[in-house]
Amino acid sequence: MKNLNNIAIIGSGPTAIYLLKNILTHKNKIGSKINSITIFEKEKNSGMGMPYNPETTDIYNLANISSDEIPELQETFGNWLRKQKPEFIEKLNVKELPISDAKVYSRIALGYYFQEQYKQLLAALKAYGINIIEFKNNEVIDIKFIKKNEVEITDVHQTKRNFSAVVIANGHQFKEKDNPKKGYFASPWPIHKLFPKKNEFYNYPIGILGASLSAFDVVTSLAHRHGKFVKEKGILKFIKNKKATKFKIFLHSAEGWLPHLQYEQKKPVREIYRHFNREQILNLINKDSFIHIEEFFEILCKPALIKAFKEDNKLDVVKKLENKNFTFLDFISLMAIKHEYVDSFKGMKSEMTKAKDSVENNKPINWMETLDDLMYGLNYHSELLSAEDYLLLNKKIMPFLMNVIAALPLQSANILLALYDANCIELITGKVTIDKNTPNSNKTVLSVTSKDGKEKIDTYKMFVNCGGQKKITVADYPFQSLLKNGSITHAKAKFASLKEAEKLAINNENITINNKKATLKLPGIAIDATYKILDKKGLKNNCLFDINFTHTLGIRPYSYGLQACNATSLILVESWVLENEEGNNTLKDIEDITNLYEKNKDL
Repeated sequence: MKNLNNIAIIGSGPTAIYLLKNILTHKNKIGSKINSITIFEKEKNSGMGMPYNPETTDIYNLANISSDEIPELQETFGNWLRKQKPEFIEKLNVKELPISDAKVYSRIALGYYFQEQYKQLLAALKAYGINIIEFKNNEVIDIKFIKKNEVEITDVHQTKRNFSAVVIANGHQFKEKDNPKKGYFASPWPIHKLFPKKNEFYNYPIGILGASLSAFDVVTSLAHRHGKFVKEKGILKFIKNKKATKFKIFLHSAEGWLPHLQYEQKKPVREIYRHFNREQILNLINKDSFIHIEEFFEILCKPALIKAFKEDNKLDVVKKLENKNFTFLDFISLMAIKHEYVDSFKGMKSEMTKAKDSVENNKPINWMETLDDLMYGLNYHSELLSAEDYLLLNKKIMPFLMNVIAALPLQSANILLALYDANCIELITGKVTIDKNTPNSNKTVLSVTSKDGKEKIDTYKMFVNCGGQKKITVADYPFQSLLKNGSITHAKAKFASLKEAEKLAINNENITINNKKATLKLPGIAIDATYKILDKKGLKNNCLFDINFTHTLGIRPYSYGLQACNATSLILVESWVLENEEGNNTLKDIEDITNLYEKNKDL
């Protein structure tokens, strides 16, 4: 029986909050096994998470998820907002009333909502009889697996505490350091570090790496401090401050894409088995124990996508999909071309009309929702992909998917277009290399290589890297004693073809070939399907779990957002329930874990 007597949770953001919610939901099955839950939070504000914390983000930064899409906690986000006093609503920069469950609001509003739900969950767990211990402003700096059913945690004060089970649920980690002397910022967080002093302005061009949602947070925050937005005949306009005449933002994007815009959805909450069932996907496993991604696309994706494109009246795409020789990569190329424009901002303007019609008139864009569902479902079976397919997924498919799925709220798009009309923003296509070693320079120097191979040098007095957290290796893992003791190892995937591995190994140090077997080292650490950490021998650790998306990206490459926070923690808690009912290691293989997916209506 699993020992849940004394649980530690590292982090108190959304992933930890949904873990607490799922423990509470299952209290009648495992609550009696839990004596105490200890929560470590490195920030002073617990129960928020970095993207939603007022210490980290800005009042002008919008969330990209509506109340309809957020897995419910003690109450919905929309209902919580409706209960708040007018002066607090104003403080949260919520201006459009009445509150709509389909609209997005400020990140800070979402942070306070999470904090309130966190407090309510802790109170409910205490009322049930579980002892809750919180350590705020207290970062965990190391973890050691001591012996069976015992893990030692060391905090920033060098205090050591032992626990029977530890769940790692912390958030983003940006290890690269800023270099303010060169105007270089390795990440946009905390965003306040980027702001000019009161009554001062950046009267020069500013560079940003990436065209992601965090890049647009920087754009929005800086724009509000260098001018004002006004509405004229229903259209948002940006008026630049007279003291910031040279203020302009340059976004650098490798592909030259801006995100797709927010769209209406039939079913905003994802499901693993919405468009295919457990039996159908397990039937794709071949004699070598792999699911090939092109077979997945042909057999399970195409029927669902054909139906969706018919509903969207995109019959040209339907015709392509009905061709048996039309591959997943063909599909990605086709849809990318449809989203490519000579001027991406003009493209965004043309897409805005359709997006507004979709949202305001409840007209779903079915193909986007369906594609998101399909890839979400594949994510929870991705340990069955070969190394060849992991490479294909990460290099070719994921960049397009993230551009589609990380949809930009219409309010944010209006701000970008207002800046574009005011000639205050521009998108530059090309791969960026940042020169960090240029001597005697007070600027950030970039080398930008265009798609046709031409290279040019750009310099900025201020440059913000919004490329996101780098994929971690075991060497980057924050709890290094686990690596030294062999308690963790890197995630990996097996090659289906030794010949292909040998060919790729020439230029890829992450490929290992031993005894005519080849593996690919993946980002992050090795876990099983229930988020148990695997050691260097491949053995499961029954008291150490990691549900941090950045740590588990290799095995779960499509885990993003609040819905995945809920699903991940739910799978973990359900596994505890089963193992305490039926004995340890009940969930031994993919057959067992997919049975859990199928039985739970919330997955």
